[in-house]
Formats: sequence, structure tokens, C-alpha cells
Amino acid sequence: MYTPSTTEYQLIDGARKSLQRLHQTISELDDTIYTRQSVALPGSTIGKHVRHIIEHYLLLINAITSGKQPISVNYASRRRDVTIETSVQNGMDAILSVADPQLTVCLDLLNKPDLSLRTPVRVTDTLPSGMESALMSTLGRELWFCTHHMVHHNAIIASLLHEAGRQAPQEFAYAPSTVKHNHSQGQP
Repeated sequence: MYTPSTTEYQLIDGARKSLQRLHQTISELDDTIYTRQSVALPGSTIGKHVRHIIEHYLLLINAITSGKQPISVNYASRRRDVTIETSVQNGMDAILSVADPQLTVCLDLLNKPDLSLRTPVRVTDTLPSGMESALMSTLGRELWFCTHHMVHHNAIIASLLHEAGRQAPQEFAYAPSTVKHNHSQGQP
């Protein structure tokens, strides 16, 4: 059984807490702000970034829970579900569906002997040239990737909130290492 001091628990709990912060942040918005086109980043909306975050988690979780070995995830094959990006309620529902039951299932699966953070994962994605390529990774690295990837999209969401006259919560768009450093320096 994983305890709060284990890396497995920390990865899943960190993902869950980050998703819960995202949920709280968008829960205060209406659909107009959620779908408002950015001035600085044409075509970008808060909803599109929420969808992008969720779809990365879903692809990885579905690959983990499929039972297929080796685990294979193709981040280029996202559904691009517009219902998540056009409705705050749908975005919040999608976040909760990942944050609670699905991440809990992943933690439960990590309790089984055939899965660990070192389990190989074949990752496919699109390179800058447009070509899709497969690389090898590990389950732990990909769980961390999804959470760290979210930090960068949260930073864009924070900018989009600023454009709309809103403010993101403190530490919403900071990597854990930045938060740790700031706290060690006595900064909020």
C-alpha cells in the first residue's frame, strides 16, 4: 500500500491537487470568459487549454488501465472534445472525472506487481516537422509529464484570466520547484 511518503502517492496526489486547483479556478468563470478568444494568443481560450490538459491525462490513464502491455500512449491522437472547451460545467465535470476516480484507479494499479513507475511506456507524438515519432519513457515519467505539462498551460490560463480582468490564484501557474524555492526564500 502506498503512503503519502512514496513517490507513487506523491505523483498521483500532486496530479489530483493540481487538477482540483484548476477546477476551483474555472468554477468562478462563466462560459463567456471561458471561451473568450485571447488578444495576445489568437485562437487561444481558457476552455481550449483545459481540454488540452484533460485529454493528455485521459490518454495516459486509458493506456494504463487498458491492461495492454507494453503501455503505449499517443498524445497526438487527442479527441479534441469541443464540449470540454466550450462549457465551464463540462470542463469542471471532465476535471473531476480525472482527478478522483481515474487517478485513484491508477494508484490502485501501481499496487500490482506488474506495474511500477519504471514500467516502460511507448510514447508517440508529433514532432515539429509534422512527423509522428515514438519514444520510450516510463510510467512515472509520463505521470509527471502530464502534471508538469499542466503547469505550463495553467500559466497561459493565468494570462488569459488577466486579459479578462481576472486574477489567477497564487501559485496556480508555478512549478513545484519554483514554489519550493520561493517558500525557502520566505516568499509567498
